[in-house]
Amino acid sequence: MIWLTILSVLVQAYWQSKAPADWNDLELARFLVDSPWAQMAAPSAKGGSFPPIAVYLATAGPVQKAVAERARRIALRRPNAANDFLREEFEAWFADNSAGHVILAARVGNNEAFTSEPEMRRMKQDSVLDLGRARLKMSGYFPPTSRDPYLYLAFPRAPATVAEKSVGFDLYLPGVPGPFRRADFKIRDMLVDGKLEL
Repeated sequence: MIWLTILSVLVQAYWQSKAPADWNDLELARFLVDSPWAQMAAPSAKGGSFPPIAVYLATAGPVQKAVAERARRIALRRPNAANDFLREEFEAWFADNSAGHVILAARVGNNEAFTSEPEMRRMKQDSVLDLGRARLKMSGYFPPTSRDPYLYLAFPRAPATVAEKSVGFDLYLPGVPGPFRRADFKIRDMLVDGKLEL
C-alpha cells in the first residue's frame, strides 16, 4: 500500500505537486504549451500543412495561476517598463467576460490582419467551440498587442460534464499562415479535485 502512494507521488505531473511559484522558467513555459489546458493546435483538415500554434484555456484556474506567475516574473525582470494601458484594458475585459465564457488564448503575434474587416469577419464566423452536440460561435475577442502576442477568443460557457469526452475548438486565426487550426482538450484530464477547470 505504501508503494502505491509513493508511486502516485512519483508519477504526478509537476503542476500537481508544486505551486506555480515553485516551477522553474522551463516548467512554466512548458505548462502553457503542453498540459491538460494547453497545447500546440495543429492545422485543421482545411488548414494544410503549417506549423502548430500555441493555445491555452485562459479561464481555467490552473492557467490563471500560471499566467499570474509569468506576469510576476516579467515584472521582476523589467521593473522600469512603462505602464501597459492595453494590458489594463485586457484585464478589465477578462474580468467582465471570464465568468460566463470560456476564453481561449492563441499565440498569433501582433499583425496587420487585425485591422482587416474581412479577416475579423472570417474569425467571428469560423471560430467555434464544440461541446457534445453544441457548436457555439465566438462571442467576443481581445486582439494581440505589441506587449502580449496572444489573441483571446471568448465563447459562451455551456454546461460541461465528464460525460463529454472533450471540448474542441475550430479556429480561424487572422494573419497566421494556414489560419485554420483545431484544438481538442480532454475533459477528464482537466478535473482538479473533482471540479472541471475550463
